[in-house]
Formats: sequence, C-alpha cells, structure tokens
Amino acid sequence: LKKNELPNLAALIREGRLVDIDVVGHQTDTKAGHTQMLTGYEPETTGVYSNGKYRPIPVGYTIFEMLQAQFGKNNIATIMLTGKSHHIGSLGPGETGEPKKAAKKRQTVAEDEETAKLKPQQRPKAAAKKAAETNKEGEPWYKVKANFTVWDGDKSRTADEVGPKCLEYLDKYGKGRFFAFFHFSDPDHKGHAHGENSKEYNDAIIECDRWLGKVVEKLKADKLYDKTIIYVTADHGFDEGLKSHKNAPYVFLATNDPSVTKNGDQRDIVPTILAALGADINKVNPKLPGKVLSE
Repeated sequence: LKKNELPNLAALIREGRLVDIDVVGHQTDTKAGHTQMLTGYEPETTGVYSNGKYRPIPVGYTIFEMLQAQFGKNNIATIMLTGKSHHIGSLGPGETGEPKKAAKKRQTVAEDEETAKLKPQQRPKAAAKKAAETNKEGEPWYKVKANFTVWDGDKSRTADEVGPKCLEYLDKYGKGRFFAFFHFSDPDHKGHAHGENSKEYNDAIIECDRWLGKVVEKLKADKLYDKTIIYVTADHGFDEGLKSHKNAPYVFLATNDPSVTKNGDQRDIVPTILAALGADINKVNPKLPGKVLSE
C-alpha cells in the first residue's frame, strides 16, 4: 500500500477508513478466521477452533442468516463465493471432497504449508486424506449453506475464476438489496508456496486489488456504488518471512464507510457491518460479543 501498488484499495480507504484488526481467542488459520469473521462469535459458540478442530456452525449464527432474519429472506440476497475448498468447506460428515475426475481437471493450489510442498497433482489426494481425518461431524458451513441465496464454494480456485463470478453475481443480484462475501485465496496460496514478502505473495495481493477495482467499476457502471458499502479484510496474517501463519494475528479492515473510526478485533466485524446495513444488533441471539467500530 505504501508503495502505491494497490491503487484500488487506496481509493477505497480515501473515501472511508483503514483500521487495525487483531485476531484473538482462536488459531490464526482459515477455518477459525473465516468463521469468526462471518459470525462474530467465539469458538466456544461456533465450535470452530482451528483447521483441525471444528464442527458445523449452528444454524442461524452467520451474518447471512442474521440479515435474512431482520430483513426477510425474500428481501435480501445473500451470496458466499469462495476460492478454497475444505478450510472454508461445507462437506457433510465423513465426506472428503470433489470426485477424483473433477479434482484432476481443476487447477490445484496450495491451501496450507504442508500441501504447498507437494506437486499439484498430489494435492487433491492429500486434502481428501486430511478431511477424512478431521471431518467427523461436517465442515463449518455444512448446516448453514442451504439458507444462503447462493453458496458457491467447496472449490480451490484462483482469482481468474473467482473474479468473473463476482461480476456475474453483481449482475444477477445487484438491483436489489444484497450482502455478498467474495473470497480471494491467492495471497494465502502464494504465501504458503513461496513465503511472506516473496514476489509471488506480493503479486497475488496486487491481483486481488485489480479485482477490487473491477468490482468497484461494475458497481459504478450499474449506478450501485453510491449505495454499496465495501469491506476488505483477511482471516489471518502471515509469519514474517515464512510460509506459515502459526502466530499471525494482525490484519485490517478497509472500507469506503467513513463512519468506521476504531481499531478492534475480528469479533467486531460482524456487528460493524450489521449496524451499517441498518440491522438491530440487539435482536441477534446469541448476543454478539463484539462492538461496532463506528461507535
């Protein structure tokens, strides 16, 4: 950002804010980070402690369902589009992944430090083996995904696949009220494969910024930007100079919403977004432990 290599993120921040977010109370990994980012709850409530210790998120506990409960399921489209499989997955108990033929056709990227050491053709089998070892009750999004307008997940894919789908979903649902989570996995994959601060890692972040620009461009072309709030954040950081994120609790929240003024932690993201969208956080049950970062 300081090198002026992320022009679209910089433009977003100029309109709104950039605040510091700390990851506390759970492992700095994908399953735990995305679960807290999109529920606002502690692992003791969701059952998602780490990539290896988890159960399905209880029905009603995601921000998608909270918004549906307050505005009516038919009055808001909820969209979840991801670039990872198991770590943001929705497989049922004992399921291990895509059929072998589908997995072989798909470009297989490294979802963690261990699979990064393998050849691409070896990664689907390794991921399936891990899922078989840990997926006893179902992956985190197993029980809740049916309640979303769109669940487009369970696939490991790069920005050149995810990006166009973002624009497609804006085309389809942008005319009405919507809440969309667009997930780009490229920085994580490149970090595991090449290390934090590598050219590949930095280039992946730049690629995400390019797609942020395309999303903003699409919203402006459709005359939706002025009534759309955008938030950019991450599930975890990266260990300095390494290929891991074992202790990487420092992330951020960037937004075009100038009312966001406070630093916070990952629990605060959900109540902040709910308040900005006009939802009453006092009606959310169980009570959200986080605070609104604009108050």
